[in-house]
Amino acid sequence: MTQQQTPRTKAEWRERARANRDGLTIEHGRVVAGIRHFLTTLDPASGRNVVVTYSALPGEPDLVALAPLDPRWKLALTRTPDASTDRALTIHPIDQAGPENGQLERHRLGYLQPTADAPVLADEAVAVVLVPGLAFAMDGSRLGHGAGYYDRLLARLGDGVVRVGVTDGFIVGGLPTDAHDVPMTHLASEAGVFRCG
Repeated sequence: MTQQQTPRTKAEWRERARANRDGLTIEHGRVVAGIRHFLTTLDPASGRNVVVTYSALPGEPDLVALAPLDPRWKLALTRTPDASTDRALTIHPIDQAGPENGQLERHRLGYLQPTADAPVLADEAVAVVLVPGLAFAMDGSRLGHGAGYYDRLLARLGDGVVRVGVTDGFIVGGLPTDAHDVPMTHLASEAGVFRCG
């Protein structure tokens, strides 16, 4: 694929998105500020007040400064299971004072995640999921790394959850999708948070 060709497959889009990240500087504080402001516009429903965040891979907007949140919200992280046994992310509360709370461990890919014995939150408590990705489209389509963990999680959580794709700014007109792909309801970048579609 040359630089001038428009990618057609997910593999080609992943190649383009990874190349786009080379040398990219992300103003993480602006991304976090936009998400914080967006959360002030939402009212957590009774019993549904968890914001699921992520530990950033290189090139992804780092949301570690999101903690602490407004006391109406509880912050959580996902745990990636051993791929040989299970492919379902679990959701775990994290210390609002910061991620280094003694219940985190380093995943083999380098990011921090809750330990296997960390308390688990019920899916029904989740109101918002902050979703990383390589690329996003204006219609909410998302291109991840290809393992499908987030699509399975989002399908499990259902339509009532706010799904915010957190982007390094690589937002395109459209991306190839499969039947199992779950679209974002919103996108977050250095410019703030806006509704898709």
